Amino acid sequence: MKNQTKRQQISERIWVEKPNSHEVHIEIDQKIPRWQESLLLGWLIAWAFCGGVFVYYALQPVPWSDRIFFIISSSLWLYFFVRITKVFLWRKMGKEKIQIRTGEMTIQNAIGKWGRVEHFKLGTIQKLGVIKQDPGNFFVFLDNSFWIIGGEKVGFMKGSTPHRVGKQLSVRETESLIRIMDSAIKAFSK
Repeated sequence: MKNQTKRQQISERIWVEKPNSHEVHIEIDQKIPRWQESLLLGWLIAWAFCGGVFVYYALQPVPWSDRIFFIISSSLWLYFFVRITKVFLWRKMGKEKIQIRTGEMTIQNAIGKWGRVEHFKLGTIQKLGVIKQDPGNFFVFLDNSFWIIGGEKVGFMKGSTPHRVGKQLSVRETESLIRIMDSAIKAFSK
């Protein structure tokens, strides 16, 4: 019979599962309150409407200089439309997935089942800890906003390259995540 383990909820957003004695799965949910989700959806719909207006005028028989303006505006609109859509999907069904197993750790920013997986050998991971942030810095404020994918709180080094995980976690959640990751890395590095 397979060893069944239960998912343990560490906080409102963090879940930990130990499917066997050789691995730990950590999942950080990225959902936001319903009112924030509604604001993002409203922003997405308004942005889509604006793009429709730009494209409509770009296709009209207008002077070439006007058409160039609408083509460039449509291109910029498309870039931000893709970014807003990605944030909306991230907040609707995004998760950070961390798997630590004997000799290896993987990190995935997943929207549904899609997302690039990064692989790390446990022996190369150093300096796991809290990322220091200046609360008075405007960019830190933006990074922690619900309309941004960012605001990582936990960092580590792989060689000379910094890596980050734990988007927009509270102080308590950050400390819990570091404790769990550090414990698993030490246990599975041996």
